[in-house]
Amino acid sequence: MANFVYLYDCKNARQRNARRVSFTKELYGFMYSWKTKTGIKQKRKPGLLDQCVGAEAVADSAIFVPEEYRGEFDSLFSLYQDILAVRVFEVLGEAM
Repeated sequence: MANFVYLYDCKNARQRNARRVSFTKELYGFMYSWKTKTGIKQKRKPGLLDQCVGAEAVADSAIFVPEEYRGEFDSLFSLYQDILAVRVFEVLGEAM
Protein backbone atom coordinates (compact mmCIF):
# COMPACT_ATOMS: atom_id res chain seq x y z
CA MET A 1 0.00 0.00 0.00
CA ALA A 2 1.37 3.41 -0.96
CA ASN A 3 1.89 6.37 1.34
CA PHE A 4 2.00 10.06 0.52
CA VAL A 5 3.65 13.17 1.91
CA TYR A 6 1.79 16.47 1.65
CA LEU A 7 3.99 19.58 1.77
CA TYR A 8 2.05 22.79 2.11
CA ASP A 9 2.66 26.48 2.61
CA CYS A 10 0.20 29.21 3.46
CA LYS A 11 0.21 32.01 0.90
CA ASN A 12 -0.76 35.49 2.10
CA ALA A 13 -1.15 34.19 5.65
CA ARG A 14 -1.53 37.62 7.24
CA GLN A 15 -4.13 38.78 4.73
CA ARG A 16 -6.32 35.69 5.16
CA ASN A 17 -5.77 34.92 8.83
CA ALA A 18 -9.29 33.55 9.50
CA ARG A 19 -9.04 31.01 6.67
CA ARG A 20 -5.59 29.90 7.85
CA VAL A 21 -6.85 29.37 11.39
CA SER A 22 -9.87 27.45 10.11
CA PHE A 23 -7.63 25.17 8.03
CA THR A 24 -5.31 24.53 10.98
CA LYS A 25 -8.25 23.65 13.24
CA GLU A 26 -9.67 21.21 10.69
CA LEU A 27 -6.28 19.54 10.22
CA TYR A 28 -4.99 19.38 13.82
CA GLY A 29 -8.16 19.75 15.89
CA PHE A 30 -8.61 22.16 18.81
CA MET A 31 -9.73 22.56 22.42
CA TYR A 32 -12.79 24.60 23.28
CA SER A 33 -14.32 25.55 26.61
CA TRP A 34 -17.55 26.91 28.01
CA LYS A 35 -18.85 28.10 31.35
CA THR A 36 -21.37 26.09 33.34
CA LYS A 37 -22.85 26.51 36.80
CA THR A 38 -20.28 24.04 38.15
CA GLY A 39 -17.29 25.68 36.47
CA ILE A 40 -15.48 25.72 33.16
CA LYS A 41 -15.78 22.63 30.96
CA GLN A 42 -13.36 21.75 28.17
CA LYS A 43 -13.55 19.38 25.24
CA ARG A 44 -11.28 18.56 22.32
CA LYS A 45 -12.61 18.58 18.77
CA PRO A 46 -10.49 16.12 16.80
CA GLY A 47 -8.92 17.12 13.52
CA LEU A 48 -8.38 15.10 10.38
CA LEU A 49 -5.01 13.85 11.67
CA ASP A 50 -6.73 12.45 14.76
CA GLN A 51 -9.39 10.67 12.70
CA CYS A 52 -7.06 8.99 10.19
CA VAL A 53 -5.02 6.17 11.70
CA GLY A 54 -1.43 6.28 10.48
CA ALA A 55 -1.56 9.90 9.31
CA GLU A 56 0.89 12.12 11.14
CA ALA A 57 2.58 15.48 11.02
CA VAL A 58 6.26 14.72 10.34
CA ALA A 59 7.49 18.34 10.27
CA ASP A 60 6.11 21.86 10.09
CA SER A 61 3.86 21.87 7.02
CA ALA A 62 4.55 18.22 6.15
CA ILE A 63 1.94 15.48 6.62
CA PHE A 64 2.47 11.73 6.12
CA VAL A 65 -0.75 10.09 4.83
CA PRO A 66 -1.57 6.42 4.14
CA GLU A 67 -3.18 5.81 0.75
CA GLU A 68 -6.57 4.88 2.24
CA TYR A 69 -6.99 8.44 3.60
CA ARG A 70 -5.69 10.32 0.59
CA GLY A 71 -9.20 11.30 -0.56
CA GLU A 72 -10.00 13.00 2.76
CA PHE A 73 -6.76 14.99 2.70
CA ASP A 74 -7.19 15.93 -0.97
CA SER A 75 -10.67 17.19 -0.14
CA LEU A 76 -9.46 19.30 2.80
CA PHE A 77 -6.57 20.81 0.87
CA SER A 78 -8.79 21.60 -2.13
CA LEU A 79 -11.21 23.53 0.14
CA TYR A 80 -8.34 25.83 1.08
CA GLN A 81 -6.56 26.01 -2.28
CA ASP A 82 -6.97 29.79 -2.30
CA ILE A 83 -4.58 30.15 0.67
CA LEU A 84 -2.38 27.04 0.31
CA ALA A 85 0.36 25.95 -2.04
CA VAL A 86 0.42 22.13 -1.87
CA ARG A 87 2.74 19.48 -3.30
CA VAL A 88 1.97 15.77 -2.89
CA PHE A 89 4.69 13.12 -3.15
CA GLU A 90 4.28 9.36 -3.23
CA VAL A 91 6.62 7.58 -0.83
CA LEU A 92 8.19 4.54 -2.49
CA GLY A 93 10.28 3.40 0.45
CA GLU A 94 12.20 4.35 3.54
CA ALA A 95 15.91 5.11 3.12
CA MET A 96 17.01 3.94 6.58
